[in-house]
This record gives sequence, structure tokens and C-alpha cells, in this order.
Amino acid sequence: MDTSSKGLLEELSLGKNNVEDEEEETDGQHQEKETDQSQTEDLCAGGQKKAAAWAPCFYSKGGKEVYRYVGQEIIIEEAFDSFAGMIWPGALSLCHYLDTHRDQHNLVDKAVLEIGAGTGLVSVVAALLGAWVTATDLPDVLSNLRVNLSRNTRGRCRHTPQVASLSWGFDLEPTYPSSVYRYDYVLAADVVYHHDYLDELLATMKHFCKQGTTLIWANKVRFETDLTFTDNFKKAFHTSLLAEDGEMKIFMATSRQEEEDSEAEAEIQNLPLNLEEAKTDEEEESMKELEKSEEAEHNCEILVQTNRETEEQRITSDDEEIEDPSEDNSEEADTTSNNKSNQEVRTEKAVLYKFVPSVIFSHGKDIYHYVGEDIVIYESIDSYGGVMWPAALALCSFLEKNKHTVNLEGKTVLELGAGTGLVSIVATLLGGAVTATDLPQMLSNLRANVMRNTRGRCRHTPQIASLPWGFDLEPTYPSSVYRYDYVLAADVVYHHDCLDELLATMKHFCKQGTTLIWANKVRFETDLTFTDNFKKAFHTSLLAEDGEMKIFMATSRQGKVKEL
Repeated sequence: MDTSSKGLLEELSLGKNNVEDEEEETDGQHQEKETDQSQTEDLCAGGQKKAAAWAPCFYSKGGKEVYRYVGQEIIIEEAFDSFAGMIWPGALSLCHYLDTHRDQHNLVDKAVLEIGAGTGLVSVVAALLGAWVTATDLPDVLSNLRVNLSRNTRGRCRHTPQVASLSWGFDLEPTYPSSVYRYDYVLAADVVYHHDYLDELLATMKHFCKQGTTLIWANKVRFETDLTFTDNFKKAFHTSLLAEDGEMKIFMATSRQEEEDSEAEAEIQNLPLNLEEAKTDEEEESMKELEKSEEAEHNCEILVQTNRETEEQRITSDDEEIEDPSEDNSEEADTTSNNKSNQEVRTEKAVLYKFVPSVIFSHGKDIYHYVGEDIVIYESIDSYGGVMWPAALALCSFLEKNKHTVNLEGKTVLELGAGTGLVSIVATLLGGAVTATDLPQMLSNLRANVMRNTRGRCRHTPQIASLPWGFDLEPTYPSSVYRYDYVLAADVVYHHDCLDELLATMKHFCKQGTTLIWANKVRFETDLTFTDNFKKAFHTSLLAEDGEMKIFMATSRQGKVKEL
């Protein structure tokens, strides 16, 4: 078993031992102790006999990350609910920027709104910097968000942060009227990724980023849609690039409404005041119109020149309206060194404006060691299937250490919900003829990982196939053709609406002569319901258990019925 899986199992076993110690200390009566001892002896005598009324002590437990910002240690509990349950690089970059640029962006006593707060790290840092923070996200994310905020800000900050539900949309005025919900800063980190709500996100940003509001958005470019959104973002706001590191960019934006209002006021002031005299005679009226048009043209020229001069003095220097620095050489001859540094910044940004990233998608890689081989796995953020889950590590370790019990050499193996492909790779290296399956959108990264780690190392070339779970798979996967010795599944039971389809898929492929091995970590109540249905559908036995992590072996009940 690798280091990460060992650490997970040791943590779970340590928590289990602590619970048992607390229970023994609270038993005050000698008679209860004797009863516990007799029950323990019965369990030892029974071998693998399990309590019938077993229930997990928790339904969900994610990883714990410790960060340090604003001189404080911040503990963030992740979750498995969605993308919002993880820490993304944009949040780390934005936290570091806010912590190291307090003079430029002073959040003390400022009203701050975070969009798509996720685990709440950015909101925690903003609250510790003295801001009055409102962290928002989808309703199903608020529980973990609220816990992280309360844990890390209680007794540490000037203002207690608030948590609110906010679904992005086009018409937020009825629920969030602009006259009431006004903020000094709007923060957003890694809210642009592979989803269908980019237009709603931009509309939400425009709704809250009114006159007097500063929007700070941190994003790591991953998809082509990120570039399209960035273009629309620059068109919707006055933007400037605050920081850049490779594909990571932090933008500052302000509303365009402020400039439009100032232009409208200037035009109103330039209108002719004596309109009654213009109506006395038709000839005088026509002359007035000519004079008015000439005057308007002259005023526009003055207004454009004025805007240019004021824009040169602003540090924000809009990315879309950057001018050639050579035009101001005569004016900048007598300026200070600060103006020269500003010109260098504008020159650098003018080059970055035409920048197109060479890599549209890039994600971290993890290295594991099984069957005597280094296995390099690239994760993705397309869905749950693009992330490495703990049950996959547990199943890989079990297969490697129990080669005699589960001998895959020369056997046909099917994996359901292969995800990143680690289990299929290990099964292939153990000699199995493997077919790794998942949803169509997951196959690209799955195929790359499997081919990278098995080419030239295995007896059988693994196959990749699309397999959406369902009730009627006989037409596409007839049982007479698609028969396997082993069916593997790891962490395929989580918070989704296809559990019945998953069980039907397992029953379709686990026929007489097939062994199904399913590894799962209990997180939700639905896991317990699925486990009960799983035990009713198959003959099951528990191969391994460590806390909430369980590995089951199952065979079809059909063969038993025929024998009877």
C-alpha cells in the first residue's frame, strides 16, 4: 500500500481506537464491563462475525488541509459533494495576493462578497483581513462552507462572516436588489471551469459590480471556454491584470457604468440652454442645429482628449484600451521614476494582451508504486471521474497483496467507472486482460493514463470502452458475448442519482462464474441503502475493512438457484 493510503488507513484506525478508549472510560459500572468482555469473547470466537446493527460514526469525511495566511493557521475540511468541495489553485493565488497587497487593497471594514466560495478559504482570509464578508454558493455546499468559516474566524476577526445561498442567473434584482446589496469588493476564484453557466456567472458579476465596486477574479486557464469568457469579461468591465504566473491570472475590474454616466452628464451640460429662442424662426432653428452639431463634435474631441489624459494617470490602465507608450515620450521627458515604472507596466501588458496559452488544459500528476512499477496518473476536473479517490488506492493495494486469493493472470477483467484508470492499470500489470469503462467524456484522460503506464509492461493490451450504466444493457452488451472472470468497481457509489442503474449494471455483468469486487468508502446514508440492496442482489462476503473503507466480494445468486 502506498504512503497516502497508509496515512488514510492509520488516521481512520486511530480515530476508531480513540472512540473505543472514550467508551471504556465512561463505563462506570463493573457489570457493564463484564458484559463488554463477554461480547468481545463472542466476537473473537465467531471469527468474522459482524454486528447486525452496525452503523458508521460519520457519513462524510474529506481531506483536511492546513494553510497559513494573515499570520493565522487555517484548517480547511474538504468535501466530496462537488467541485466546490475542493481547494483549487485560483483560491490559493488570490489568498496570497490579498495577504501580500494589503496596502493596495485594504479590506478593513469593507463589505466583501465572494461568489462561488466553495470551501471558504478566500472568505476566511478576507475576514481575517478585517472585511465584512458574505460567502455565497449553491445550497448543497453551504454546510461545509459554514463549518470552515466558523472554525477559522471565531474570535479572530472584526466582523462575523455571513453565509448565503446564491445561484447565478440573469434576473437577480428581485432577490438581491441593487439598492440594498452593495459591496466594496466582489471576489471570485476559479469559478470558470467546465460548466454550462458561464453566461449566468457573467450576468451575476455585472449585477453586483456596480459603480464604486471593485471585482477581483482569479482564474487558471484550462479550457478554450476560459478564453471566451475572459474576452466577454473584458468587454463587460474596465479590467486590469493584477498578477500573472503562467496560466494563473488575477484580474481587477470596475463597472463601465461610471464612465457612461460621466459622459452623459458632460453631454447634458453642453446642450444649448436657450431653447425658446431657437423655436422663434425656422431658419434660426436650422442654424442652431448646425451649430449644435459642430459644437457636439468639438466637445467629443475635448472629451476624448480629457479621457486620454486621465487614463494615463490611472494605475488601473485598462487592458482593452492600452495606448502605445511612444505617443507620450514628449510629455514623460520630465516625469519622475514612478511614471517610468508605470510606462513599463503598460508596455508589458500590451504584450500580454495578445497572449494565447500554449496549453489549454493542465493538471497535476500523482505517482504511485504498485506491482513493482511507478504509475504516473494525470487527474482532470471534468467530473468526479477525473479525481483519485481513496477506495481505488485501497483496492489496488488489496489486489497486489492478495495475488493468490484473487489471481488475475490470464483472466478477463471489466472495471466499472474506471475514472483515472489506476485500478485497471494495476489489474493489467497483474496479468489481466482488462477492459476499462466509463462515461464518454472521461475516456480521453482514461485512455492516456492506461496506455502511458501499460505500454510494454503487460501481457495483454488493455481496452477502453464507453459504458453508461443502465437497466437494459442486453442490446449493446449481450451476456453471451461480454462475459468476464472479474468485475472491479472502486468508489462508484457517491452522491448521484444513478445508484439503481449502477446496481442493474453490476447484475448484468456479474453472471454465473463471474466474481465482482467492489471497494467503497461510506460517506452518505445512500451508501448504506445501496449496500443493503447490493447484499440482497448477490452472495457477498467482506474481504477487507478499515473504518469506513470496505472491500466486498460478490457472486451471482443465479448459479445458487440453479443448483437448488
